[in-house]
Amino acid sequence: MKIDKYTLFWLGSIACYLLITTAGLIDFELLTLTAISNLTLLPVLFKSGNSLMKNQKQQIVKDPINHLTFNDNVLYIGSDSVPVDQIRKVALDTCGETSFFSLPYNQIKPGVVPAFEFPPEQFEDLKSHLKNGLPATVTFIS
Repeated sequence: MKIDKYTLFWLGSIACYLLITTAGLIDFELLTLTAISNLTLLPVLFKSGNSLMKNQKQQIVKDPINHLTFNDNVLYIGSDSVPVDQIRKVALDTCGETSFFSLPYNQIKPGVVPAFEFPPEQFEDLKSHLKNGLPATVTFIS
């Protein structure tokens, strides 16, 4: 198991606090231990490789109709797939020079929903493509 420098710093700060309290230089307080522990974890949140701080770039798709295909009651979104009977809402919207597609209630991985950007000229074509392939009970959000 590999321990990175942030984990070592966190463990070291807790060990130092416990050592100082054991030596009797200061009194042990759970609130102080919690504050030290949490403050030493702040660099982990702002580490450049940490997924909490990454800006998730939307995938840009030039041909959304070929990117979204229906086959055997499954909607394929590129390499990801969602069963059609699990789709309740589809988010489609245009903002300036970009249109957006998302299935906001269908996670493909924990915390990740299928979404992409596409050219606004293809907005109506994509909407009719989805309406043809999805059940009438699906709500389109914009």
